[in-house]
Amino acid sequence: MRKIVVLSRSTSGYKYEIDALSAFPDVEFVISQAVEEDDVIADIRDAEVVLFTATKMNARVIGALEKCKLIIRYGIGYDNVDLKAAADKGIYVCNAPNYGIVDVAEHALSLIFATAKRTVKMHDRVKSGGWGTGGTPPFLRLAGKTIGFVGLGNIGKAVCKRTNALDMKPLVYDPYVSDETLEEYGAQRASLHELLAASDFVSLHLPLNDSTRHMFGKELFAKMKRSAILINTSRGAIVNEAELIEALEEKLITGVGLDVFEDEKNPLDERLVNAPGATLTPHVAWNTDVAVNAIHKEVGDNIVRYLRGERPESVVNGL
Repeated sequence: MRKIVVLSRSTSGYKYEIDALSAFPDVEFVISQAVEEDDVIADIRDAEVVLFTATKMNARVIGALEKCKLIIRYGIGYDNVDLKAAADKGIYVCNAPNYGIVDVAEHALSLIFATAKRTVKMHDRVKSGGWGTGGTPPFLRLAGKTIGFVGLGNIGKAVCKRTNALDMKPLVYDPYVSDETLEEYGAQRASLHELLAASDFVSLHLPLNDSTRHMFGKELFAKMKRSAILINTSRGAIVNEAELIEALEEKLITGVGLDVFEDEKNPLDERLVNAPGATLTPHVAWNTDVAVNAIHKEVGDNIVRYLRGERPESVVNGL
């Protein structure tokens, strides 16, 4: 039997994959709830295909794989898999880059609105029986504001399309984006420092790697407008949270809208949670009715593609 193992704490939600794989009688689909590394290795050692979301697929785990040819992550980012270790063993590593583009873009937009209009604070004011602004500063009119995109990949472009509809002015720092794309989105190219100095909102759309980890710390916050708001729906560790807290306390920037964090297993620092300008959501931008179904279809179809002897799509480790 050809074994496919999904590492998941849930034993439900895989109907699409199971139905799609029913066309292959020699394939066994196994759901493993293993969490500890040794248990993970034991459950996937003889798997031909490994599916995962949060598990760390490090060099030791990958080195223990005896039959694996394909690893797929349920998600866009893939910073929790050792790409080189997989490539050295001839294992394809794929992600699911398309399922949640619209959803994450909409969530980023919701954070822009929430931080500009202080939605959560006003909601709490109504709950406590209050009316009016309660002495909070005036809200922000988005029309005419400059939004800086650090990275303009698929999600960044989707956000830009939506902020353009609000008459916001886009600046872009992305060495890889073409002039044609900038023209299509009505955006102006800028250096990182130019973007930070001019932007009312800075929206991050970067992968997490050695060059982007803690890219945004106190040095860059000091280059932003003091009235600026940072939006991050990409990867938490792009931002140095300790220095972000200091920047908020010292009023180097006015606020943040975050859906991703450095440590998503433990409670956040109370200083960040209680910061007046912070709107925080628990890494849920992807979680819409359409996207939840779409990710299973995207991953399931890629497994089928591989089982048919075709090259899988969205290979991210250079094979």
